[in-house]
Amino acid sequence: MFTISAKGIYGLTAVVELAMSHKSGPVQIRDIATAHGIPQHYLEQILVVLKKAGFVESFRGAQGGYALAREPRSISVLELLAVLEGRLEIVPDDKKGGALSFFWSEIETTVAGAIDRTLDDLVQEKIRNEQSFVYTI
Repeated sequence: MFTISAKGIYGLTAVVELAMSHKSGPVQIRDIATAHGIPQHYLEQILVVLKKAGFVESFRGAQGGYALAREPRSISVLELLAVLEGRLEIVPDDKKGGALSFFWSEIETTVAGAIDRTLDDLVQEKIRNEQSFVYTI
């Protein structure tokens, strides 16, 4: 079964936080970790991977932290998850042949299409969802 691990979930959560603060400057790891219940040490390891891949950059000092290295509209969720989880693979390549090869390809294409959004898309969707759940008494 195709499953996104904690690494992918935490990494995507962190970069969405960074995308939401994109114009405000760096965000400290402890703030992201605390807000989302992510182990800080594990988040540090994930952000190092994302830094090496060119998605985020780090800043030292009291006002330091992490920020996106590119505009949120230029970062694909599919691209980001590929760095954290590896290439999308519903069925192992050595099992894709045969009579159902067309079916496996179609499933991978469909899943990739659903995941292939930008960080900006996710931020806008998150904002819309949060606004729809505002209740006043």
